Amino acid sequence: MNFCLRTTSRLKVACMLLAIVTNANCLTIRGGETRWQLFNQCSKAMLQTYLGHINSRGDSSRLCLTDFNVKVNRLGMFQLQHAQSRKYVCFNRRKRITVRIEGDSLRCFFIERINELGYTEIESAWEPGQFLGFNSRGRFQDPSTYRTKPKCFSWIKLQRFVPNSEIHRCQRVHKKKTNRTLPVHHEHVLRNLMRSSLLQKIRATPDGPYRPPNVTFQESDA
Repeated sequence: MNFCLRTTSRLKVACMLLAIVTNANCLTIRGGETRWQLFNQCSKAMLQTYLGHINSRGDSSRLCLTDFNVKVNRLGMFQLQHAQSRKYVCFNRRKRITVRIEGDSLRCFFIERINELGYTEIESAWEPGQFLGFNSRGRFQDPSTYRTKPKCFSWIKLQRFVPNSEIHRCQRVHKKKTNRTLPVHHEHVLRNLMRSSLLQKIRATPDGPYRPPNVTFQESDA
């Protein structure tokens, strides 16, 4: 019992030190990760990342594309890290959304807001007043239209905890390449069989394809 208490205390201390030094969260220390799925009110689909692109046309059943690991720092800002590719959702210099391998920039941090209708809004920590939105076709919505099209910036957040045993379930299984080349002696046997079969089909026999036509000779009167 005392050992368990000492271990728990050490984890808490380590977590606090990690938060102070790196602004990281402690969500992944307790045997798993906190995951979000974000349902957009305009596209009626999930936020997803696929082949380096981000849109809101995802299906909720395809967790490998629509799951995002949430990392919260001590200032209340969070990062959205794609669970499969481990890339971060970020704004670029042109204020458009993208994904990056490194998420240390302030453009990759967000603040969660709850609007008057109870929906989640994702505000940029880098540019206050700039929100993440997508249109009805699942494409990025210009942040300047936030006042005229508020629905496209409204999200339903589905949150769950994923244990370590399920975190890497989406990784591809590398199949071993099998050598399909036939041994040399097998190739010779196969060629001989094919040759014999071909000769059998084209042999010059009365029943074969090269049977000469019936020619009758008539004797001419001298």
